[in-house]
Amino acid sequence: MDDASLLLDQRSASQAASDKDVRAWASGRRVFVSSLITDMPDERAAVRAAIEAVGATAVMFEDLGAQDISAEQAYLSGVRSSEVYVGMWGSRYGVRMPDGYSATHAEFLEAERSGLRLCLFVHGETAGEMDGSQRDLIQSARNLYTTSPWSNPADLGRRVRRRLEELAAEELAPWVRVGRTLFRAREIINDGRTISLAAAVRSDALHAELVRLRDNRAGSVPFASAHTALPVQIAELSTRTVSTIGHEERLTMVAQQQRASNMRASINGVSADEVVRRALSDGLFGTSMLSQQMGWLARPIDPLAQLRGLGLDDSVLRPVARVLFSERLLTEQAASRIDSFALGPSRQGARRLRAIWTPPQVYVNKPDPASVSIDGTVLGL
Repeated sequence: MDDASLLLDQRSASQAASDKDVRAWASGRRVFVSSLITDMPDERAAVRAAIEAVGATAVMFEDLGAQDISAEQAYLSGVRSSEVYVGMWGSRYGVRMPDGYSATHAEFLEAERSGLRLCLFVHGETAGEMDGSQRDLIQSARNLYTTSPWSNPADLGRRVRRRLEELAAEELAPWVRVGRTLFRAREIINDGRTISLAAAVRSDALHAELVRLRDNRAGSVPFASAHTALPVQIAELSTRTVSTIGHEERLTMVAQQQRASNMRASINGVSADEVVRRALSDGLFGTSMLSQQMGWLARPIDPLAQLRGLGLDDSVLRPVARVLFSERLLTEQAASRIDSFALGPSRQGARRLRAIWTPPQVYVNKPDPASVSIDGTVLGL
């Protein structure tokens, strides 16, 4: 397969979820609301209303009640029990706690560590009275994430609701790779032996490639999502054509035996997990962490090579990059799961990339292996 010839259904990035689907996604979902409480009572009320309007539960410090734990433990526990983090940052940083961070800063860091979806809003920058520490926090966050302003509490509530609806659409239609095609699936069912998915494909070229894969039943092709990667054989493809460029696809694939990993080996006293980390750093960031003593067994790894130079919109690039990164580590058995993946906005052609993954557990009677991470600057995306 020629990786440079990936077929991306870029029109599918605009898919929106219905109100019914948004409420189904939000049901039982917890959204942590972070801000200086005394500074933003009206904003907090507006955000609570927006969260509850889509059917989710707002997690707010003032609702935590009397507990026999410290306030710091209580709000960090609230972050860890949530799926989405909404941060509202004004001009004040807040009182520093014993660890040196303000409460809102600590909540943001905990949300990052815990892999929550982040919704960041900033107000008051133009007034010129922002605390230096607050400005540093905002600038640091913007290395990886996009922030949104707001003009008044009602405007903030609308923006929060719209962002939650966008998150629902993303998670209800995850990006997948089948062979050299990449598109958004409306539904994925995986019983360990077969994988069935439904998708609205808006590319004739991509549809034609799926038909070709169906008709070429002899070989296996790669399948990947943000959480799964394995070779499959196309068993069935049925298509309902709804317009000249719209195809409702239903695809059934049979899982194939995965090949043995060639990445799980220590080299000259360097652990297998460290070899992978160095190889990814060299391939993605252009570092020189692999020593010459490692020889041909360790070479740079760039899971995003086929995306470089394509100039993709962020709404396509970020989820597709995560799928390809996850695919490489999961297929090569270098990770049992990808804990977080964040690709920052482009700044003069450079993007910050940070990823955390958990290596496979080698021995069942041993503790879970420590997570591994990389953090650096990617060019050309």
